[in-house]
Amino acid sequence: TTTTTTTTTTTTTTTTTTTTTTTTTTTTTTTTTTIASSTATLETREVTLSTQSWVSIDFTKPFAEVPVVVVTPTESGNTDPASVRIKDITTLGFSARVLKPPTTSLGDHTMTVTFLAAAPGVRQLGGLWVEVGTKSTHRLVYSHKKCTASGIASKQWQKISFAHAFASPPAFLTSIQTLNNENGLPGSSSEPWFTVGVNSVKDVEAWVSLEMAETSEHGGAQVDQDEVVGYIAIEGGVATLQSSTGSQMTMAAVVSGRSVRGWKNGKYDVPLGTDLSVGAPLAVASQCTHYGGDGGWARLRGVSSSAVKVAIDEDVNCDTERSHTSEIVSVCAFSGPFVL
Repeated sequence: TTTTTTTTTTTTTTTTTTTTTTTTTTTTTTTTTTIASSTATLETREVTLSTQSWVSIDFTKPFAEVPVVVVTPTESGNTDPASVRIKDITTLGFSARVLKPPTTSLGDHTMTVTFLAAAPGVRQLGGLWVEVGTKSTHRLVYSHKKCTASGIASKQWQKISFAHAFASPPAFLTSIQTLNNENGLPGSSSEPWFTVGVNSVKDVEAWVSLEMAETSEHGGAQVDQDEVVGYIAIEGGVATLQSSTGSQMTMAAVVSGRSVRGWKNGKYDVPLGTDLSVGAPLAVASQCTHYGGDGGWARLRGVSSSAVKVAIDEDVNCDTERSHTSEIVSVCAFSGPFVL
């Protein structure tokens, strides 16, 4: 007797379909970018500075290359003409101090400011193009009508050609990164007095110089060393960034209309184009035109969740008026401190 056993094998195949849903907001550019790295690409937070001494500031996470640092003076602490200078920038940190122009008493004041540090190069952050770089120059601009130094070089602008061609003029944020010509410190006002002058910003270029305003008689003819102008150019819009630790931050970059006037004229709102949903966002700003013949620099006078208040400050070396014609400013605001 022959017994035959038949084995039947049934194979079951299961197919899993994954559906990806992408939500696009058309009113603003809002994309989440996550970068996991042992080094920083960007950092922003508040620090308190002094007129009396340099404050050493350590980055939360080191940068792979020396970053560009931008700081904007505020009206906290004192309403005299004032700005902020930076020195000794490394991958680990920098030093900063509140300085005042010639003939303005240095005093003993503090000022709470926001710094923005960014790694050099071109990249997209949250869908927005960002270019970070430097330009060395000893070219000067100054008031040609008041208190002009004898023998000073003629006014000149330095061209910065962007590596990235922006679709429209970007928010252009600047600070001087060095202190190579300084003679006035530590016990007096800053001489020669420098902020960054910007003549124009276009989609492919910007023009900068060392702004002396009405103070060129105080050391302007002796300027013989380059200073390094640092810039952070950001495509206008709104982005959400997420760090490797999971924290999120919303960033808004805008360029105002020609609407920001002088310190004496008032406080001028620059709308952010979004609501950052925090009571007091962090912000930096820079003047990016040069219509006023006396020269000047941007100074923050208040923030809200949807706008930043800015004015153009002036020195009082030749006269005490701080009025100024309308200028265009760039602003970048953040929903809170952040490291990327």
